[in-house]
Amino acid sequence: MQDTDILKLAGEMGFCATFVDTKDVVQDPSFRKFCEDNLCGKYNANYSCPPDCGTVEEVQARLKAGKRALVLQTIWEIGSYENKQGIIESKKAHNAAIARFTEKLRQAGIQGFCLGYGGCPLCDPCKRITNEPCAHPEKKISCMSAYCIDVGKLAEKCGLEFAWIPEKLFLFGMFIFM
Repeated sequence: MQDTDILKLAGEMGFCATFVDTKDVVQDPSFRKFCEDNLCGKYNANYSCPPDCGTVEEVQARLKAGKRALVLQTIWEIGSYENKQGIIESKKAHNAAIARFTEKLRQAGIQGFCLGYGGCPLCDPCKRITNEPCAHPEKKISCMSAYCIDVGKLAEKCGLEFAWIPEKLFLFGMFIFM
């Protein structure tokens, strides 16, 4: 699958997408605190989240081991941050699209892993809760925050729109090519 085919597929699946070298992805270890604050409830409760996804150093190394990445963006009209249900549905649809996109790449023989928004949604609840093995270790989706990625700087580097405004939700993900 050529780069143009990958970008076309991403567009067909609803993403704005662009390639970036993994060495150009800014990781800020202080972002791990967002996970540790556990506002999403997935810290120590989801295999794709800290502490199970690895230390800051391990996720930094895992990302940099990739040859390059495809940054994926969706933009959602939510009206306001008061629209909690719209935000939840947008995040869910964003991650579902990332999972479908990743599966298409794997079917084409492309190796890698993906990052999305929030912890992995593939099992609800995550098998981590009952201390069972991860049901989908090769498909799990870690959060951009768990990987300490500065999404604002990434968007700027890639020429993608990003803002904190009540009317729109800018969601990002990545596929890291191995």
